Amino acid sequence: MNEFVTVEHAGNEAIAELIKQRFDSAGIPCFIAPTNLAAVSGAGAGYAISVPPGQADDARALLSAD
Repeated sequence: MNEFVTVEHAGNEAIAELIKQRFDSAGIPCFIAPTNLAAVSGAGAGYAISVPPGQADDARALLSAD
């Protein structure tokens, strides 16, 4: 299995899901994961959005295209 690299961090799950949807629409596979244990309870949650290494540049470009 290929390792994924983190290309973005989101302060909450809703923002992380929006970024994931954007990547999905562009055909970039990704996953989101909590970055700390507080995320389990929802307090101070942070999320990392990761993609395959070969698509990291495309993902970053997509995010900066706003």
